[in-house]
Amino acid sequence: MRYSIAMSFILILSPIGSVAGGLVSADSSDEYAILEEFSPVVSAAFERALSDYDSYEGHNGSWILLSGEEMDFLIDVLPSGHLDAVDWMDGTYVWTPYKSAKSLEVLERLKDLDFIELFIPDKQHQKTPRLIPNDPYFPEQWHLSNTGQTGGLQGEDVNITGVWNSYNGSGVTISIIDDGLDHAHPDLSPNYEASTSYDFCDSDSDPTPSGNDAHGTAAGGVAAAAGNNGVDVTGAGFGANLAGSRLIACWGGDSLDASALGYMPQDIDIYSNSWGPSDDGATIAGPGPLTLSAIENGAYNGRGGLGNIYTFAAGNGLQNDDDSNADGFTNNRFTIAVTAVDHNGVQSWYAEPGANILVAAPSEGDGEGITTTDVAGSSGYNGGDVTDSFGGTSSATPLVSGVISLMLEANGNLSWRDVQEIIILTSKKNDVNDVSWATNGAGHLVSHKYGFGVIDAGAATSMALNWSNLVPESNATYGPTTTSLSISEESGWVESQFTVTDNMSIESVSIMVDISHSNRGDLDIELVSPAGTISVLRSSNGDTGDDIQDWIYGSVHHWGEYSAGNWTLRLKDSSPGVTGTLNSWSLTLHGVDLESDHDDDGLLTVDEINLHGTDPYDSDTDDDGLDDAFEVGSGTDPLVSDSDIDGLLDGDEVEVFLTDPLNSDTDGDGLLDGQEVAIYGSDPLTFDPDADGDLYYHFDDCDDSDPGVNPGRPDILNGIDDDCDQVIDEGYNFTDRDGDGLKDWPEFHIHGTDYLDHDTDDDGLSDGDEILIYFADPLLADEDSDSDGRYWFEDCDDSNPLVSPDALEYLDGIDNDCDDEVDEDYLDADSDSDGLSDYEEFNVRFTNPFHPDSDGDGLSDGHEISISSTDPLVFDDDEDADGFYWFEDCDDRDTNSSPVGVEILDKKDNDCDGFSDEDFIGLDSDGDGLSDYDEVHVHDTQPLDHDTDDDLMSDGDEVLLFETDPKSFDSDEDMDGYYWFDDCDDLDPEISPDADELWDGLDQNCNALVDEDINRFSELGHTIGAEIVWEASNESVVIMAPSTPEGVDATMYWSLNGIPLNQYETGDLGSIEIGPLRCAEENVLSSLCESSESHMLELRIVDSGIQTILVWNLDVRTWSEPPTLSEQLLDVISGPLGFAIIGCILLILAISVAVTGMVSRRRAVLKEALETYGFSEQHIHETSAPQNIPRAPDFNRD
Repeated sequence: MRYSIAMSFILILSPIGSVAGGLVSADSSDEYAILEEFSPVVSAAFERALSDYDSYEGHNGSWILLSGEEMDFLIDVLPSGHLDAVDWMDGTYVWTPYKSAKSLEVLERLKDLDFIELFIPDKQHQKTPRLIPNDPYFPEQWHLSNTGQTGGLQGEDVNITGVWNSYNGSGVTISIIDDGLDHAHPDLSPNYEASTSYDFCDSDSDPTPSGNDAHGTAAGGVAAAAGNNGVDVTGAGFGANLAGSRLIACWGGDSLDASALGYMPQDIDIYSNSWGPSDDGATIAGPGPLTLSAIENGAYNGRGGLGNIYTFAAGNGLQNDDDSNADGFTNNRFTIAVTAVDHNGVQSWYAEPGANILVAAPSEGDGEGITTTDVAGSSGYNGGDVTDSFGGTSSATPLVSGVISLMLEANGNLSWRDVQEIIILTSKKNDVNDVSWATNGAGHLVSHKYGFGVIDAGAATSMALNWSNLVPESNATYGPTTTSLSISEESGWVESQFTVTDNMSIESVSIMVDISHSNRGDLDIELVSPAGTISVLRSSNGDTGDDIQDWIYGSVHHWGEYSAGNWTLRLKDSSPGVTGTLNSWSLTLHGVDLESDHDDDGLLTVDEINLHGTDPYDSDTDDDGLDDAFEVGSGTDPLVSDSDIDGLLDGDEVEVFLTDPLNSDTDGDGLLDGQEVAIYGSDPLTFDPDADGDLYYHFDDCDDSDPGVNPGRPDILNGIDDDCDQVIDEGYNFTDRDGDGLKDWPEFHIHGTDYLDHDTDDDGLSDGDEILIYFADPLLADEDSDSDGRYWFEDCDDSNPLVSPDALEYLDGIDNDCDDEVDEDYLDADSDSDGLSDYEEFNVRFTNPFHPDSDGDGLSDGHEISISSTDPLVFDDDEDADGFYWFEDCDDRDTNSSPVGVEILDKKDNDCDGFSDEDFIGLDSDGDGLSDYDEVHVHDTQPLDHDTDDDLMSDGDEVLLFETDPKSFDSDEDMDGYYWFDDCDDLDPEISPDADELWDGLDQNCNALVDEDINRFSELGHTIGAEIVWEASNESVVIMAPSTPEGVDATMYWSLNGIPLNQYETGDLGSIEIGPLRCAEENVLSSLCESSESHMLELRIVDSGIQTILVWNLDVRTWSEPPTLSEQLLDVISGPLGFAIIGCILLILAISVAVTGMVSRRRAVLKEALETYGFSEQHIHETSAPQNIPRAPDFNRD
C-alpha cells in the first residue's frame, strides 16, 4: 500500500521520458555528491558502468543505487523487492526487485525526482580459475626446498625451511576464495576454521566443492596444509588457520564478489585469490564498485585497522600477449599481484608481465608442477588425495599467502603497507641476467616479469620481527586533463605531462586513462617518472576491442622514488590506418609525504623517523605532556618522560610545578623534586629547614621543636610517639616483663593492669589467665562461693558443691560435670538390653531404662521403637489370637485373615498382602472364558456355573461377544432362531436376519434398510413405452397411478414435459385429471398447443427413500380457431401494402376489393361448417341461432 501511494506521487511529479546515466563531469559535483566521496578508483568503476547505459535494457537482476535518502523512504518508493545497505559505503544500496519488468523505468523516474543519485545494474559475471598447464607429475615439493631434485637450479625456492623452526603461521587466518575447499581432506582438516568459511554460491556455511572442482583445494594445500603430521604434503604456513569461501564455482554479480572479499575482515587476515578475468589478451575487466570498496574497506579497517592482506594471481595469459595490468583485481594498489617462476627461477611460460606485479613465487614450468592436496577420493585432478600437477599463478599466489602468514605471526602489528614494503625489500633477485631488470630512481631492482623478485620467507620474516610501522600514507592526484590528444601511427610517441610539486616518497602509482580507439591492440602505453623509470602499462597485441574507457593502470616500479618533477604519459599506435584519441588521463601518487607533520607537533614526519626516533603519529612520544618539538628545542629528551630522573614528568615540571626539568633538585635542599612532591609534600621551589637540629626536616619530624622526638629515637612505654612512626609505644607489643601472658603495650594502654605485676588483683589468677582464658576482670578479685575448688566462672552452679567440672555424671537430667552436656555418659549404655540407650529411654522416650518391656505387652521397648513403630508405653493387643499383633494383622478381628492365611474367593485379603482374591485372577473354573476373579469382583456371576442365567449362552459369550447381562435370561420370543438382540422384531417369526425382503414397508432381513432390492417396475406392472391419446380440445383426460402394496408409504409426483401436475390430482390416490385444453388461455399447459409431437408424462413414486419413475407418451390432439375479420385485416395492414402511400382513389378501391374478398371467404367457411353438421345455407338467415353447435375442429396435423 505504501508503495502504491508513493509510486502514484512519483508518476504525478515525474516528467515524461527518461534520462540515461552519464559520465561524471567536472560540473556535476552537486549531482553526484555521494560519488564524489568515494576514492577515484571506486568512482571510475561507477563511471564505466554509467557509460554502458545501453546494456541497462533487459537487465533482470539486482541494481546498485546511490541515494541520500533514508532506507525506510527508499523501501516505500521502490517496488516490492529486497533492499540491502552496503555497510562500508555511505548512501549505497543493492536493490533486488521481485518483478523486474519496469525496474529501469521506475529507477529513471526516481532519479529525475532526485530520490536517487545514480543507479547501475549489478551484472552477473563468471570468475575463471587460472589455467593449470597440463605437464608431467612429480611427487616432491621443490618450491619449498629446491635441492635440484627435479633438475632445476638448487636454492630456487622460497627459503622457508629455516623459518619453520620459529614460525608456521600459527594464529593467522588465510581464506582461500575459490571454487571450494575440501575441508574433510586429512591434510586440511587439522587447520580448517569453519567459523570463517562460507559458500557464497549456495548461501550456506559449508564450502565443500562440487564434482571435480579441485582448484581451491589445491590452492589451500599450497598455503596451509598441515605439516609435521605424517600426512600427504606441507603448506607454506602449515600452522595457520585455513578458511574456505566458495565463490568462483558460480556466476555472481558485484555484490556477491564484494560479500566474499569483505567477509569477516576482523577475523580473516589474508584473502588468497587464484582467479580473475579471462587471460585471452582481449579482456580489460575488473571488480565493480562494491567489490573495490570492499577491498578498500578491508585495507583500511580490517584486522583492527591494520588492514587485510589481499593476494591475487597475476595471470597466465603470456601466450596471448596478455598483461596483468588489464586485470582490475591485480592492478589494485591494495592487492599483491603474484607471478610465477619455474624450478630454475625463470619466468614460467604462461606468466604474464605487468608494471603492477609486486612479487614472484615458484610454480609449474619446465615440465615440473607443484605437489599439493587434491580433492580426497576419486574426484579432483589425479583421482587421489595428492596431485603433482598443480601450477600457474594459481599456485604461486597461495604460496605467497602462506609466507605472509609467517610474517604476521612474527609481527602481528604489520599493516598491509608494511607487508608490501617488507616483501619489496627482502625479495631475492632471480634470473639476474634477464634484460627486464632495471634500477629505479630509489635504487630498487624491479622487473616487469618478476616484480621485485622471488619472495624470500627467511628474509621477510626476519625483517618483520623488528619492523617499525610505516608513517601514514599520503595521496596526491593530478588531473584529469581536459585537452584531448590524437594518437596515430605516423606521429610515433605522443606525450602528455603533469608537473608534480608534492614532495613524496612513492610507493605505488595509479594512472586513469580514457582512450577512444577502434583497435586498442595497436596501442603501447608507458609512464615515465621524473627519475626516468619507465612503467610499461600496455604493449600492443592482437586485441581488436574498442576503446580503453576510464581504466586505471597500476605500477609499483617507482617505489621509493621522489615524486617531484615531470611525469610523462606516452602513447604509440603501432599499426597504420586507425587513429585514436587520448580523451583524458589523471595521475595519483601514493606514498609518504616528506614535508608532512602528521601529528602536528612541529617536527616533520621524516625527521621524527630518521633523526629523533619519535613517533610521527604521536605529538608527545614519551607522554610527558610536552610536544616532541618543544622537547627537542628545550633540550629535554622527547623519548624519556623524566629527563632529569627526579620522579616528575618533564611536562609537569614545566607546566605544573615550575621546576627545572633538567635539574633534579631545583631548590638545592638536598631533596629531589619528585621526592618533595610525591613523598614529602613539600615545595620543590622552597628550601626545607631542620628547626630542632636533630638532622630531620620539619616534614619528617613529628615534633621539630623537641630534639628528643624524631624518627631516629627509640620508643619507650610512655604514651608518646617518640620515633615519629605514627604508632605510639610500638616497641612494647612484643615484651611481657611480668610473664603473665599479656604484652606490656596492651597492659598499659588497654587493660590498665600493672605490666610489672603478673596478678594485679591478687586473686590467685594471673592477669593473662583472667583475660585470655577466663574472660574475667584482672582488676577485680574472683570468688568460689561453694568452696568446691572452682571459681564462679568455671562452675556451672557455684551454689552447689556437688556440681562442678570435677563431679561425676548421673542419669538425672542434670549437667553434673559442667561440660554443657546432660547425662552424656549414658549415651551408649543399655542397661536392660532392649536396644535403646539409657539416655534415650530416660530423656527422650520416658521408658524404664532398666526394664526391657515398659508396657508389658511382650515386645521390647527397642522393638516397638525401631521395628514395629508402636508406642512402648501402650500395651499392644492380638484380638483374634491368631499370633499376630494388630499392627501385623490386616483384620485383627478375623482369625481367617493373617500374614500366613490362605487366599479364598471371598472378596477379602486373607493373606494380608494388600490384594484380595489375587490367586483367582488367572483361574477359570467353569470354562466360560471369564476368570473366577472377574466373575466375583466384576460381573457378579457364578464362578462355578458357566451359564449363570441358564439362557444357553455362557457368561463369557454374553460379556465378551454379545455384551448382554450374564445374570439376566435372554429370550427368542418368535422362535425364529435369533435372540432378541440379533432380531429386529423378536415377535414376528417372518422377520429375521436371514428372511427375504418384501415390498411392504418393513425391514424383513434386519439390515436397517426397508424394501431394498425390489423390482418395482415388475411389481407395478407398468409397460415401458405406454401411450395415451388425449383429444385435448374437447375432453379431459384421467390417468390413474398403479397401486402400491399395502403398508408402502409412497409419495407420487406427476409432471408433463417437466412441468409439475400435482395441482391436477383428484381425490383418488395417485390419479390426475387434466382438461379440456384451452389454447387461448394462458396456463402451465399452453405449450401443448404449440407442438404436435408426443409429450412425456412422468410419474415419480418415492418410497423408503427409493425413487421409481414411470413414463407414458401422451399424444395431445388440438384444433385451431379460424382467424377473425379483424385478425385478417391486421394481417393486410401489417403487410407491405400497409406501408405504401397511394392515391386516395387507389386506397378506396383497395379497401373495396379487400372487403369483397373477406365476405366471400366468410361465406365459404360458414357453408363448410354447416355442411359438416348437416345444416343448409338458409339457416344463416334465421332469426334465432341454432343451439349447441360446436366449433368446427381444425386439425393442423401433418
